[in-house]
Amino acid sequence: MAKRFFITFITFSSLFLFHANADEISIPTDELARDSVYPVFDSKVSVRNRNVKDIQTFDVGIYGGLAITEPVYNATKIGIAVNYHFNEVHSLGVLFAQNSVGLSKDAQGLKDDFHLDFTRAPYPVSSILADYNFKLYYGKLSVTRNGVINTSIYMSGAAGILQYIHKSYPAVAIGVGERFYITNSLAFKVDLRVFANQAPIPFKAGALRDSSSPSPDPVPSYDSFSERLSLTTNLEFGLNYLF
Repeated sequence: MAKRFFITFITFSSLFLFHANADEISIPTDELARDSVYPVFDSKVSVRNRNVKDIQTFDVGIYGGLAITEPVYNATKIGIAVNYHFNEVHSLGVLFAQNSVGLSKDAQGLKDDFHLDFTRAPYPVSSILADYNFKLYYGKLSVTRNGVINTSIYMSGAAGILQYIHKSYPAVAIGVGERFYITNSLAFKVDLRVFANQAPIPFKAGALRDSSSPSPDPVPSYDSFSERLSLTTNLEFGLNYLF
């Protein structure tokens, strides 16, 4: 009992002495922080150790494609492209493409079965466009433990001329594309574009039945076909070399 009383006495005495000797600290009001402070990052680097250096550089490439919404004509084409990269965001180039000659599988079937010859209608021959790219993203894809593929995603806008067999039409195109860099200079490119242009309507009554038909039509002039605004979706694949 005496031992417990002694321990209690010592404890309360220590607390009293600590309270008596404690100093009161006061801080001037003007020295207290009043505003929130955010960290400032001096180095704004989105990608470190960028492998592909495409600032003030050219790239030259070849590409092939097909019009995946074209019902009548052979949808394939082949072309060349030249681009100048102003910086890591903007580039401007020229696209030239030569269209294949002939009919689509469905149109050829109509010719074989019903003697409807769509080669009598005007068909596209070539195109030349100025092509602007706005690069949205640059990154690296890890394919092995020690290897990566550099990639760039971009939006595209193009304007130029679409040449038919008889006439030239203004054309515009918008799309999205991606470059996969096999090396720091050589890239595999994929583009999806939607073209808009005035074009002849290939369907014309009294004009398409060929000479094998029991009642053939006279061969029409290309200018006799009506025109309308045409929208065509194109898928293109290519190889570009950066230098």
